[in-house]
Amino acid sequence: MRKGFTVFAAVAAASLLATPLVITATNALATSETAAAPITQPMTVAPVEVAAIAPVTAPTAESCARKVRVVYSGYGTGAPCLR
Repeated sequence: MRKGFTVFAAVAAASLLATPLVITATNALATSETAAAPITQPMTVAPVEVAAIAPVTAPTAESCARKVRVVYSGYGTGAPCLR
């Protein structure tokens, strides 16, 4: 029991010591918030072609009187209208 508590305390202490180091390193690698000068390079803008979509045709009529969603294969009797 005492060994497990010692290991846990050592891991907690290492975590508390490592957190500021990780945060400092992350901030050092991050980009600065202040911008020196705005970027004024020209950009090329290309138009996008938009094509018409063919209309969807209605599905053919089904022979079933009602549609049944099959959730469990052993549920119910008879042949359900599967789609």
